[in-house]
Amino acid sequence: MSIKIQDEYALALDGLIPALRSSYEQMKLSCFSSSGFDYSQAITNRLRAFYLSQSELKYFLDKKVAQAGSDFFVETILFFLKLFNEVEDIGFEIKSEQAIQRKRNALRPDITIWSGSELIAVIECKTQLGWHRHEWDNHFRFRENKIKESFPDAQVFLVVMSGSNWPGFGDDPRVGTQLFCLLKSGIWPTCLSADYDENVLETRIENLFAQLVNLRSDTSCIAV
Repeated sequence: MSIKIQDEYALALDGLIPALRSSYEQMKLSCFSSSGFDYSQAITNRLRAFYLSQSELKYFLDKKVAQAGSDFFVETILFFLKLFNEVEDIGFEIKSEQAIQRKRNALRPDITIWSGSELIAVIECKTQLGWHRHEWDNHFRFRENKIKESFPDAQVFLVVMSGSNWPGFGDDPRVGTQLFCLLKSGIWPTCLSADYDENVLETRIENLFAQLVNLRSDTSCIAV
């Protein structure tokens, strides 16, 4: 006769999606009841929890490489974009890894924002730009041009999680309107404290969300 195994970790994994949905509903209530909901704080806190858990998992299992955080970063930005879109009643459809065209090898950006069949915006998410620290702008402009070949009016944004391991955007005039870096240079999510400190932020994510409001205004002027 097999012995029933009580696996607390499996139970925790079973509870992830219910917890995610509950978190969404609770934050939605907070947004409606408070005009000052801090999306940047919520995002950095979630990133802190993920990266610290991965660090502890590496230590406990003697892993040399942690689980990639890139997917989690995209999911986190996606979560709060959907929340903002619903709370502000913007009316866009927000998707992840959705092909922008119905053809083979079509681009599948990290996050796409749609109004019906029209691509309104693309958000590319990177944890850091260390691998392309000297060529990131060329890569970004190439990607932007490819997207605009099919959707000339689509806005393309770049959101970087941390300024660590690359020189940063510097005085680029697109910072805060098209280019966003959440955490300052030298700040990685494992450095964050549960006691939120706004000084760790390079650019607030609310600046990106404000662009969505502008896009809604632009699209409302388009004749149907």
